[in-house]
Amino acid sequence: MVRDLALRLKIVQKLARRRVVGAHKRQVDTVKSWFATDEQGRVEELLREMIRDVDAPLEGYGGSRDNVRLTSIEAAKQYLEEHGGELPWGLRD
Repeated sequence: MVRDLALRLKIVQKLARRRVVGAHKRQVDTVKSWFATDEQGRVEELLREMIRDVDAPLEGYGGSRDNVRLTSIEAAKQYLEEHGGELPWGLRD
């Protein structure tokens, strides 16, 4: 499942680059639209898996609105570093 890991890392990178944390949130449909058409179905599945995964830096937000956000920028940086992803520009120390 190398492809899934790569997509998970891209999801976290895109959310971190756009600073989707705290009061800033995005709908699942919006996040999946950031990806190529052929990846969107799998991205949506991975988003929903990551929301339930306690080790992933994502959380669901807003009840029926189907929103997601990062738990924190630091958690996103740690997740990317631990899984071999690259930090987006602006988050590198």
